Amino acid sequence: MSLSSVPLRPTDNFDWEAYASAYTGHARVQRLAYIATHCPPLRNACSKAAIEYIKDNTRDVPAYQAMITVHNTEAGSGNLIPAHLRITADSEWIESVQQRNNAEREKLELELRNYQNNLIKESIRMAHRDLGDHFWDTGDYHEALKLYTKTRDYCSTTHHVIEMCMHVIEVSLRLENWNNVQTFVSKAEGVLESYAPSGSTGGRKLSSLGASNIAPPTKGASTAGADAIGALFRAGGSAGAQTTSASSSSNQAGTSGESAAQAETRKIVAETGAKLRAANAVAELGRRSYEGAAKILLSIDPAHSSSFSDIITPSDISIYVALCSLATMDRASLKTQVMEDSNFRGYLEYEPHVRELLEAFSSAQFKKVGEILDEHQARYLLDPYLAPHVDALRTKLTRRALRQFFTPFDRVSIARMAAAFGWTVEQMTEELVACIERGEFQNLPGKAAEEGDARIDAITQTLEYKVKDSRRAVFDAAVELGDRRCRETKRLLLRMKLVENGVVAKASRSYSTEA
Repeated sequence: MSLSSVPLRPTDNFDWEAYASAYTGHARVQRLAYIATHCPPLRNACSKAAIEYIKDNTRDVPAYQAMITVHNTEAGSGNLIPAHLRITADSEWIESVQQRNNAEREKLELELRNYQNNLIKESIRMAHRDLGDHFWDTGDYHEALKLYTKTRDYCSTTHHVIEMCMHVIEVSLRLENWNNVQTFVSKAEGVLESYAPSGSTGGRKLSSLGASNIAPPTKGASTAGADAIGALFRAGGSAGAQTTSASSSSNQAGTSGESAAQAETRKIVAETGAKLRAANAVAELGRRSYEGAAKILLSIDPAHSSSFSDIITPSDISIYVALCSLATMDRASLKTQVMEDSNFRGYLEYEPHVRELLEAFSSAQFKKVGEILDEHQARYLLDPYLAPHVDALRTKLTRRALRQFFTPFDRVSIARMAAAFGWTVEQMTEELVACIERGEFQNLPGKAAEEGDARIDAITQTLEYKVKDSRRAVFDAAVELGDRRCRETKRLLLRMKLVENGVVAKASRSYSTEA
């Protein structure tokens, strides 16, 4: 199916408004724009929604103009739609936003040059970051990536490193630079692991990680401990008791404050880690590492799903995990790692059909599996991250289902397999031939013989598992070895007879020298 023209049938269960509303920020614009450009029936509605959202919430003039063009043209041909159906661009809004963007850009560039001349490291970092934010907000993602990356040289705290990594990851996701995403995810996770709070050491707020909150006393200056000791000697035991009491209450207040700070830090670190794993999973999906993507998504706690709504949603996680795991995992792994996973159960509530899909596959109801996939295919094909992989995932899923169906049998009717999958006999035969050519049925588990392959009996219209007899193979190899040794022995005997009778011709000395 062509990704540039996804049909929307009346039976398709796809509510685009509910789907788009689950995303925030740039992700909502991205989803609406993708649907508008890839689904002709929803072209006008989604482009109009994107235009309104861009105008009300962003300063991205190029995206606004692009959506105006999409709305006012027909899919495929690019011809203009009737005049009464077109949307007129708001020229006043475009002009005012462009003027504001240009003024802000000039101001930020001037500040950056001044800070670079003054060699103020922290100010240079902030200037690069602010200019990167400007390009991110105005839709120039390549320039934003360059500026965010430049802040790396000026990071002095762990908070700066994490902030830089998150910015680079967000832009790289939009540019589909998967290697860059994974590189900076690893860097950010390393910093998070170093500063994750524990019961013994405690933790600090993410905004102050890497910065010391304790200033060492200057030489000769008075300290809190020295003041307390002095008061004890001056005022005697009563003063000491008062000092001890004040110190105790101060410690209690400090402990309470530390506990609240630790809880807040744990929350921020957990949410940041969840967002990093979500980005990493999308990158794994983009690199066609489907099993890796599923395992990463399964490690994300549903309680932190709101922290990455600008990347993916819980509905996306349930669908990604189901399709990727069905395409790559065997039945035992599917049951233990996916269906019985406590985290994943929380995501199944967002997409009930995913539970039905997993249960149908695990119970070998492959016809129902195909029906569920067909019913929700529009949802899969209108996801910008999932759409390029739908065909590959479904092909892998089908091959695994055929292999799973055939494993218990030594011989099975092709008509029976076709009925189980809801296909025609011709379709099933073509798919089985392709599977045999690819070696999908070689050495199936659970068979009496360790080695074997499938073949089709065209007369009886059955699929048979042809076992390779290991004893016969050893016997044939021994016979072949004996025949080869006999031939070699005969050649040696012939040479010996020729030498004995002087029949062997030797090259002359002069001939060998000339040669």
